[in-house]
Amino acid sequence: MKTRIIKSALLFTFLGTALTGCVNGDDYNTPNLECIETTLVKTKEVSEIPAATEVAQYQEDDVIEAYVTSSDEAGNFFKSISFQTLDGSKAFSVPTEMTSSFVDYQPGKKVLIKMRGLYTDISDGGMRIGGIYVDGGVAEVGRLTLSQTRNALKSSCTRVDEEQLVKHVSLAQLTANTDSYLNKLIEVDNVQFSDAAMGKHYYESNNDLGSGTNHYITDRTGTQMVFRTSLYSRFAHKLVPFGSGKIRGVLTRFGDTYQFMARYERDVMLDQERFNLADPFFSEDFQSATNNTNLNIPGWVNFAQAGNDLWREKTFTTAGVTNGYAEFSAFNSGDASNIVWLVSPAINLGAYTTKILKFEACQHHLDVDSPNNRMEVLVSTDFDGTNVLTATWTTVPYNAPVKATAWYEFLTSTVDLSAYSGNIYVAYKFKGSGTDQTLDGAFQVDNVKVYGF
Repeated sequence: MKTRIIKSALLFTFLGTALTGCVNGDDYNTPNLECIETTLVKTKEVSEIPAATEVAQYQEDDVIEAYVTSSDEAGNFFKSISFQTLDGSKAFSVPTEMTSSFVDYQPGKKVLIKMRGLYTDISDGGMRIGGIYVDGGVAEVGRLTLSQTRNALKSSCTRVDEEQLVKHVSLAQLTANTDSYLNKLIEVDNVQFSDAAMGKHYYESNNDLGSGTNHYITDRTGTQMVFRTSLYSRFAHKLVPFGSGKIRGVLTRFGDTYQFMARYERDVMLDQERFNLADPFFSEDFQSATNNTNLNIPGWVNFAQAGNDLWREKTFTTAGVTNGYAEFSAFNSGDASNIVWLVSPAINLGAYTTKILKFEACQHHLDVDSPNNRMEVLVSTDFDGTNVLTATWTTVPYNAPVKATAWYEFLTSTVDLSAYSGNIYVAYKFKGSGTDQTLDGAFQVDNVKVYGF
């Protein structure tokens, strides 16, 4: 017993010395939390890293630099980190087995990535950098292990404000050129959740799609995009906000479905009054069409630059309902080249700040995706109403139907015209061939509308 007491006394004496050894009066040594900068230096731009639909291993000792856009802090992202370049020109994702990756890779953090030995591919429209995954003999980019992640992804001591990364876009811009926004930090303004989402939670167990719920956000024109929330999100149980405003997040894609994903509940900033859908100030639904006649609607210009055929008025009746639309088909035209323009009347954009063009387009019998058999959409401010070829035309991106699109499936396009003012003209320019059977596909146009706010 005496020995035990002595040992205990010595122990307490030692502990007392140890615990007070860090103290100098009232001054305590603060642990050194200064960041230790990585020694890696960028050797290649992200744009210089090759990626294709087939997976490939990168063999060179190169380092790229990118900034984190996503975060798994609130549980809406899982085992994937999204990155973009500082100028926002390129973006990609890194699948990883790491959880709570936000601790090391916070949004805005500059990360240097050692590329040697990593794999790249393009999946669902977006570039991926990661490990290798093989299933049934088919290889694709897979998740990096925890050790691989820490070895390849080196956080720097630089973290930029999100405002240096975020792209402020309208829903029209986002839906018109979606793949270019994948994995980037974006903020979309003047949106609200659809009426169907009102009174619902971000996640609804009776609306579960792969452990998540897809609601829709919409703008004043009715343009919509999926807003996805994971079952495991910390705000999954919260009610969807009633108002309108802006939402910040990262655009992802699963198959053909584009999914806008907030990182935290605070990314959803719908603090304005809910709006009603607007009426267009210009509209053409082609319901006056006379089937299988050359299109001759007052104000519209139907002009053949090459070949003899013109755009046609068409109708189709199903279940007793007749729909009119415009169509050009090169099939049996007999012309080696058909280049044909359908130009709208003058559309006065007035004093509106935001101007949006919406229309629907489809294809049928399109055999190839070729610049020699396609439909372009163009805008002019100096067309005189007669001379199409002397006007200045600017091509605008739209949700173009392609060979893989089902025949006669109308796709809605939303084009932001806010950069334009005064009178504009919208042209639908067809190109194809009536003598080359691989280039004789057809395009249809319907429900052309212009909105202003």
